Amino acid sequence: MDSFRNELYFGYKTSEGVPVELLTQFPVLEEMLEGMGVRVWPMVYYEADDALASAAVKASLDEHVSKVFICTPDKDLGQCVVGTRVVQLDRRREVERDEAGVIENLA
Repeated sequence: MDSFRNELYFGYKTSEGVPVELLTQFPVLEEMLEGMGVRVWPMVYYEADDALASAAVKASLDEHVSKVFICTPDKDLGQCVVGTRVVQLDRRREVERDEAGVIENLA
């Protein structure tokens, strides 16, 4: 499971060391979710962060969407936060960060 970043950066993370038993579960899970009617957006060449960022931008452009939540504790996705409209939600810590909160969290 390599991404385009592996071609750009030597030593970029790979699926090396991930148990085969876990890797083989992804296609099964995706099929089950699709069967339940859940939209599946598998990341093969790109990574989950790329998908979350793209989805956040797309949703923020929709006039019917009042607020976009990016649900992850990953600080890298803080760059996608815009004002109070696109926010980051860390569900584990139960913390919602708007743009001011992301800036404050950098310190």
